[in-house]
Amino acid sequence: METGINVQDLVIKFLEECNVPLFLTGKAGTGKTTLLHRVKTAITKNLAVVAPTAVAAINAGGTTIHSFFQMPIGPLPPNSGEPLALRMSREKMLVLIKLELLIIDEISMVRADTLDHIDTLLRQVKGSAQPFGGVQVLMIGDLFQLPPVWERDWPILGRYYKGPYFFNSLVLQKHAFFTLELNEVYRQTDQAFISILNEIRHGQVSAELLEPLNTQYRTEKEIGTLQDYVILSTHVQSVDRINTQRLEGLDSAGFVYKADVTGDFSADAYPAEAELSLKVGAQVMFVKNDLSGKKQYFNGRTARVTALQETSIQVTFLDDHSTFEVLKETWQNVKFALSASEKKIDETSAGSFTQYPLRLAWAITIHKSQGLTFDKAVIDVASAFAAGQTYVALSRCRTLDGIILQSPIRPENVKTDPTIVAFMTAATQGPPDLATLAEAKKISEFNVISDAFNFKVLADAWAGFKEELEKHAESPGSISAFDTAGITNIFASELKIVGERFIQKELWEDLPRTVLQERINAAAAFFQPKLTGLQTRLEQILLQLPGSELESEFYNRYNYLQSGIRQKLAMLHGAVYFPTGAEILLYAQNALAAYKPVFKNWRPKTTAKDAEVDNPALYKALLDWRAETAQQKGTPEYSLISEKTLREIAKKLPKTFSQLSAIKNFGEQRAQEYGDAVLRMVREFLGEGDTLF
Repeated sequence: METGINVQDLVIKFLEECNVPLFLTGKAGTGKTTLLHRVKTAITKNLAVVAPTAVAAINAGGTTIHSFFQMPIGPLPPNSGEPLALRMSREKMLVLIKLELLIIDEISMVRADTLDHIDTLLRQVKGSAQPFGGVQVLMIGDLFQLPPVWERDWPILGRYYKGPYFFNSLVLQKHAFFTLELNEVYRQTDQAFISILNEIRHGQVSAELLEPLNTQYRTEKEIGTLQDYVILSTHVQSVDRINTQRLEGLDSAGFVYKADVTGDFSADAYPAEAELSLKVGAQVMFVKNDLSGKKQYFNGRTARVTALQETSIQVTFLDDHSTFEVLKETWQNVKFALSASEKKIDETSAGSFTQYPLRLAWAITIHKSQGLTFDKAVIDVASAFAAGQTYVALSRCRTLDGIILQSPIRPENVKTDPTIVAFMTAATQGPPDLATLAEAKKISEFNVISDAFNFKVLADAWAGFKEELEKHAESPGSISAFDTAGITNIFASELKIVGERFIQKELWEDLPRTVLQERINAAAAFFQPKLTGLQTRLEQILLQLPGSELESEFYNRYNYLQSGIRQKLAMLHGAVYFPTGAEILLYAQNALAAYKPVFKNWRPKTTAKDAEVDNPALYKALLDWRAETAQQKGTPEYSLISEKTLREIAKKLPKTFSQLSAIKNFGEQRAQEYGDAVLRMVREFLGEGDTLF
């Protein structure tokens, strides 16, 4: 990539400077996991790391996708209309509201419906029409390695998707994402072997290719005499049988080392054996990297047990024959939660697993070998049943000479999905560079601004709340008293349709920034009073209903709608006052997180003076506007305009700057600074609002 910058640094810049989705890929041994850990330490965004399986999540220092997003098990058909966000706890919603970067490791095993579910949920939680709700997604993995499990659910999913892979998801079919590929292989140095692996990776199998590989075939008798080799097999049953037989064949005394498990740590996520059975002479493999800084072992390094006691294990490494006393290691079950200040997402430990970082290693499944490196391996792919298995097995080895084949490799043993080949060929053409980054930054800025004027999520939220409202209304007459038809018209016509028209007519034009900002300011001024008016009308509806008889679903819908309006007001405010999309998103994120849900028997806080105010709906809108403005300026609300002055405005309903300036304690200086906003709210209250087009 001739960009003047290496891929690793370019990935960091993409994550720092924009929020477009990224797919980071690369052959086996190119350093994808290393870069993941660099991202976790280098990026200041609120981030979470997830993976499709429990073991992959533990290895990546994250949690499973299903746990983090509280997903159901089974197929997840898209466009079900299910209000996913309403099923989550407030604590989980706050974490997702604050989320800015989602890292998905081992993306090759993530299905299309899973990614669409994540997209829908984040859009709902964030109140955003952007892909993934404006959260940047970094997807890491090699599609030529292990695929997702999809066959059983395909009778359902096949109605919606062209294929099961993450890139078949509806969100990535509709929205652009950028592919960055790591090309330098660190695991192998022999270029001839690297070329063979690359051909197999792409399913390009020929007699000329297989000939040097099959020279590594040995008979079962010859294999029986080998020492220090790890057998890589396709099936768990075969691996368990080999390891059990070899261990039982040793004459030395056996020891069992039990893991210490605390807190929440699911058995299917155990990174090592809960009960590790060993004998002197056993062949073992380390299942964790040495994080002490000494780098004395790594995940996949093999050794032979040379001494055992009840509280100690000594091994001799197979590669350099050095001896080492193994110490226990602790793995944490990572959860993501808001810090005490509720400003950052912190990694917390829900539980721990402490055990010697070893497993029997006469044999290991190809699936569990993903990410490991071996010097000597006996490979059995005659029963390969999934795409990528043969490539994964062969690419674990540093050299061709270190490979022994239990049976010759035939073309049918090399399974590669043509869909993957076609996608990767297209995705890696014209790799991103600094010019692409500049374009991605423009896309990110446009997405944020257009999202501020996209009211589809709000209109859908109102439709859901209206359904609940109709269930609880005493009669059709009471529904008409709420003027739901009028509110529907505001959401559907005055907000959604006008917003779409503004995006299409105004934002798509190539305008000077100053001209564009003027249009943004005018549009924000048009929509803001409509939204504040809706806030008040919804509160009035709630006050007229018997709170003790309302169900939790009603309040969930109400809170979802009101918090969405609050978020949209913050987006509009940010579009006027903040120069970058990142600042706008942060402001809206904080406003959404600050929303206080209401529940049964809720009543607004009032004082004697509030009860006596003229035109309470306008007064409430003025109070909300003052609170938003004070938050933006970082000053106390009372220092902007006093409540007494706001009550006077609500009472006298000024229509001109001179009338507004004449109100006691408002004056000409405040009229110059805040007059436009205040007068627009008054005109909107009187039904004399501006028109945008």
